Amino acid sequence: MEAGLSLRAAKTLDAFLPAAAPHANPNTFCDVSTAQNEVLRPELLEFFKSTVEDQVTSSAFALPAPGGDPLLREALASFFNKYFQPVHAVKPQHIIPTAGASDAIEKIVQTVCDDGDSVLVPGPAWHGFKPMLKARPNVNIIVAQPPTYANWDNYLVPSLQAVYDFSAEKSRIKAVLLCNPHNPLSRCYSKNAILELMEFCQEHNLHLIVDEIYALTNLTTAPVKAPKFVSALSLSEPLVPEGAVKVDPSRVHVVWSASKLFGMSGFRIGCIISQQNPTLLQALSLITTSPISAISSIYLTSLLIWSQLPTLLQLNSERLTSSYTILAESLRTCKIDFITPTHGLFLWAKIACSAAEVKSVVHGLSGVGIKLSQEMVLKGGEGDAGWVRIRFAMNAREMSDVARRLEGYFAKR
Repeated sequence: MEAGLSLRAAKTLDAFLPAAAPHANPNTFCDVSTAQNEVLRPELLEFFKSTVEDQVTSSAFALPAPGGDPLLREALASFFNKYFQPVHAVKPQHIIPTAGASDAIEKIVQTVCDDGDSVLVPGPAWHGFKPMLKARPNVNIIVAQPPTYANWDNYLVPSLQAVYDFSAEKSRIKAVLLCNPHNPLSRCYSKNAILELMEFCQEHNLHLIVDEIYALTNLTTAPVKAPKFVSALSLSEPLVPEGAVKVDPSRVHVVWSASKLFGMSGFRIGCIISQQNPTLLQALSLITTSPISAISSIYLTSLLIWSQLPTLLQLNSERLTSSYTILAESLRTCKIDFITPTHGLFLWAKIACSAAEVKSVVHGLSGVGIKLSQEMVLKGGEGDAGWVRIRFAMNAREMSDVARRLEGYFAKR
């Protein structure tokens, strides 16, 4: 039967359906396929019950204020100034609230790109970028593949330069979209790598959009020499010797959301920070047609200014680390290689040697109650077949259950 869909809707359906995993019964399945953070849910639920009711007034029933709740923007600015070490203080007027990070990325790409333009994305890249940006802002994604996952951040600019040089339409490349800390590698780019990237963007007149949604999800077991998280906000000013390529901060934009750090995916709340491009911010405010709900704004505002926030962030890191340790030990028992994460909610593991074998393993794991998706990323580095993203951001008891099922399955292979 004819579905009667527009071409746009048909393309979106075709792009997203292959990666859409079927719903599984949460009572029998352990879902490690998503990027949800569950380790703080008891505390966040209690905070919601004890805070939001006291803060809600009749104004919460009205249409949201244009440009976002002023109190939320003030709280966000204070949060970024305290934890992201910006070169220049973030002000409320530098922030555009959005309905999550995906909405933020879509809106800023729509603002700096025309239909048919291209965005460079360092690989391996999350699967959702391509269909999301192709379907709505209608831009092309060009993945810059690193040759290896070892010392991967050293290949950031060389891989981008290579795909730029081979592009038939260089003039239609308008931006670089970077995820730092990285999804799915769960590691940070070094400060030098980001500075080199800023120079690359300046040299080629490109916008730099940095998705920092996994910021502050640091693990206490991170290797000492591993790069720490460095926000683009702390580097968006000329820091190179006189005569070298300068960095134009009007082309540096940061995306953030509460969904990963606080596990608030259901609240749909994020933002764009751009400190020296008021015209772009004005355009963003006009095309942002999905305002954040008053309840979400009240909750996040209260959380960001809470006196116990530092303690909550430390607890988040400790619990993420505990669950990661359980998963890592299990994977070592199963003789499965993985990239050691320093930040984030998941790790990047090689569970097979080919795409066909991955499909077989994913199917087999579903038989022991583990939900895992093998279609989470675009093609990335050399020999990337067989790699999957496994979430550990759940309580230790559930993570131990996942570990037991993994070990039982791989022991029989």
